[in-house]
Amino acid sequence: MVDLVKIRQKAKKKGEQRAASGEQGRARLDKFLEEAGKRRDTVAPVAPEPVGDQFEALTFLIGNERYAVDIEPIVSIVMPGPYTRVPNADPSVMGIMSVRGTMVTMIDVRRRLRQVPAGDGQMRIVVVRHGADSLGFEVDRVLRVIDIDRAAIEPHPVVDAKEEDEAIRGVFRLAGALTILLDLDKLMASPHDR
Repeated sequence: MVDLVKIRQKAKKKGEQRAASGEQGRARLDKFLEEAGKRRDTVAPVAPEPVGDQFEALTFLIGNERYAVDIEPIVSIVMPGPYTRVPNADPSVMGIMSVRGTMVTMIDVRRRLRQVPAGDGQMRIVVVRHGADSLGFEVDRVLRVIDIDRAAIEPHPVVDAKEEDEAIRGVFRLAGALTILLDLDKLMASPHDR
């Protein structure tokens, strides 16, 4: 014998669950629509919670070397695009390009680090906020974001006097490979400021 009361109760419960999930979906959609159309860098950033004495860093390759930079000033990572050379600009300035409507000054970090292009087709542009400016630099390949313990950073070993570079904060080991930690402020500073 079929118990119609139990069947009606189950149907009513399922209907209530669908209504509740529909309300949650509408709330998420409303939140998305509030944020849609806003420029990404105008949305208030969420401050990362400090975990001990660690910070997050983006790791990448330039030439045959592994590098890392603090992730805090990074605005975005984009595919390479055309850029316009600027007449009479410093040789370290490659040109300017538009990234989502924002003018980005392209800095030749590869030249500053004395590296040659790897040319494997995975090149990306890392766009950073440097003071009031948006600056970008090419990397051969973005690896990943990692947590770095400050105690694991060792001073940069200088083999030759001309090799010393104030843009290098130190080195650390990651998965058995040596990674160079860069000081993004000093790396992005114009040669006149250094």
